[in-house]
Amino acid sequence: MAAAGDATNGSLVGLPEPLMASLAARSLLHAVLLVGTPTDTARAAGFVARHLLCERPADAPCGTCRACVQMAASAHPDFLEVGAQGLKTADVEAVQDWLATKAHGGRKVYVLHGVDHMTGVAANRMLKTLEEPEPHVYAIMTAKSRQNVLSTIRSRAFAYDLAPAGPYTATDPAAAEQLHRLLHATEDPSFDGFVDQMIKWTKMWLVERAPAWTLAAAWQSLSEQLPAEDSLLLLAEWLREVLNVRASMPCGRFQDWEQAILRIAPILEIHQWAEAIEIVLECRLRLQSHVAALLNFEQMCIRLREVSS
Repeated sequence: MAAAGDATNGSLVGLPEPLMASLAARSLLHAVLLVGTPTDTARAAGFVARHLLCERPADAPCGTCRACVQMAASAHPDFLEVGAQGLKTADVEAVQDWLATKAHGGRKVYVLHGVDHMTGVAANRMLKTLEEPEPHVYAIMTAKSRQNVLSTIRSRAFAYDLAPAGPYTATDPAAAEQLHRLLHATEDPSFDGFVDQMIKWTKMWLVERAPAWTLAAAWQSLSEQLPAEDSLLLLAEWLREVLNVRASMPCGRFQDWEQAILRIAPILEIHQWAEAIEIVLECRLRLQSHVAALLNFEQMCIRLREVSS
C-alpha cells in the first residue's frame, strides 16, 4: 500500500492508492471505513469529504469553488460530522434526521468518528441507513481498530487502512506553511519567550509532575500569546524535536534550545514521546471542532500525565 502525495496538490499523505483511484474515478462506494490513528483518520475523512463535495471533479478538492470554501469555513449544508467526543445514539439520530432533509447540492456526505467504540444500540440504528443508502449519499466512518468495529457495520463498508505517519514523519503538509511562519517568519520579539515558557511547561509536566488541571490552566495562559491552534502546533513540533533527539537524531527547528532538549529527551521512551505528539495533535483537531479550550486542554493534560506515569 503506497501513500499518496501531499494535501496541496489534491492528495494526502497516508491515503492508500486504491482509495485515491476511487475518488478520482468518482466510483467510491457509499460507505467507507478509514482505519488508523484518530489524527490520521480525521484528516483523511476531511480530505475525502472535500473531494466528494468539490464542484470541480477534475481538480478535486480544488480549494476555490463554493463547496470548498464552505467546507473550509465549516459551513457546508450537505456535510455533517459527529462523534469527535465519542459516538452516541443521539449522534446517530442526528445523522438520520439530517439525511431526511433535501440536499442543497448533488451530494451529501457525513462522517462518523470512532465507530469501533459505537454502542450496540447506536450500531443497530445505523444499520438500516447503511443497508439502504440514498443515491449520492456517502458515509465516511473512522476507527482505530478494524477488529473492534461490529461485524454488521464492517460488512456494509469498504475498509481502508491508512499508512501510519510515524513519529519521525515531517509535519502535516497542510500545516507546513503555518509552522514556517511561526518558527521563522515571525517578527514578534516575544516568540523566544514563548518557547522558553513552553519548555518550563514541559518541565512542569515531566519533572515537577504538576496535576493535570494545573497544567491545563498554565497552557491556557501560555496559549493566549498565540491562537490556540498555533500554540498546539508548536507544542507538537517541540515534542517531535525532543523525540528525534531521543532517537539520536540532530536538532532541527529548535537548535537554539538544544541543551534543554538534551535534558528533557531521556525522561520518556521513544514510543511515549510519539504518543504525546499524537495526544497534542488530537487536542488541536478537537479545537477545530469548536470544543471549549480549557476542557480540551484538561483532557490533553490528563492523557499526557498517563503517558508519563
